[in-house]
Formats: sequence, C-alpha cells, structure tokens
Amino acid sequence: ARMPNYSNDWAHGGPIIEREVISVYRMTSDWSAAYNPSGATQDGPTPLIAAMRCYVSNRLGNEVEVPEELL
Repeated sequence: ARMPNYSNDWAHGGPIIEREVISVYRMTSDWSAAYNPSGATQDGPTPLIAAMRCYVSNRLGNEVEVPEELL
C-alpha cells in the first residue's frame, strides 16, 4: 500500500485543512497558511505544502526530527 502524501495530494491533505480550519492565501510568489485556533502561520510554494507545514508546526513545533528511514 502507498503511504499518504499529505503535502502533494489534496485527497490526503484536504480533509486536514477542512477539519483543522486552516486558511490558505496567496503571498507574492509563495502561499501562506494560518491555523485559525492558534494563529500559527507557515509559507510554502503551493497552498497544500503551506497548509501542511502550518499543521505540523502547530502540532509539533517549528523544528521536527525526521527519522532517517523517512528521508
């Protein structure tokens, strides 16, 4: 089975955006996302990447250790 690709597949990331009430908006050449309950924001090259960065940073903080096998 394929692993979900939350930052590239709207079928995976879209429900998180809706459930968590993440707002996405265009900023110059990048996109920004705001996590409405906390006000946390993140930027990204696509709306989905910005939203998933915002979700992760709100849940885990701005720095996250990724296991070697996931890189």
